[in-house]
Amino acid sequence: MQSKLAAFKIFRRSATAAIFSNRGLEFIDVKHLSNDPAKATETLNRFVGWILESFHPELSALGTDEEDKKPRTAMLVGAVENLLRQQGIPIWKVTDKELLDSFATPTLTQKHELRQIAHSLWPQVTQEQLPALDAALIGLYVQTERLLSDH
Repeated sequence: MQSKLAAFKIFRRSATAAIFSNRGLEFIDVKHLSNDPAKATETLNRFVGWILESFHPELSALGTDEEDKKPRTAMLVGAVENLLRQQGIPIWKVTDKELLDSFATPTLTQKHELRQIAHSLWPQVTQEQLPALDAALIGLYVQTERLLSDH
């Protein structure tokens, strides 16, 4: 049976998702959100619901950072957490600092450096999908941590 992980990174005006099957990146997507909070929440719920229905992940990863403390982002991240919990899917939260600390030595200081690393790992990602690399890095981080903790 394949192990599936769904990784999400939620921004103020967009949501990104990456799906890993076993250890490989299977799917990434970006969904742009309306400025209207109710429409944004509805779009996000449909997006995450479609991801869960289509891929049936056993584990999820959710990126968190300082931006999440702002009301709109906090509301959207909370909506994703609620959907995942309702489905009984464990959530592994990953901070931006954890990502910056783990992808290079010495540690990275800028998120754009992370995105450059991500694009070198997955050069097939199109320009329109580049924001989804944040979710892919979160998923890769969780996959690596899980692999290392098993041994």
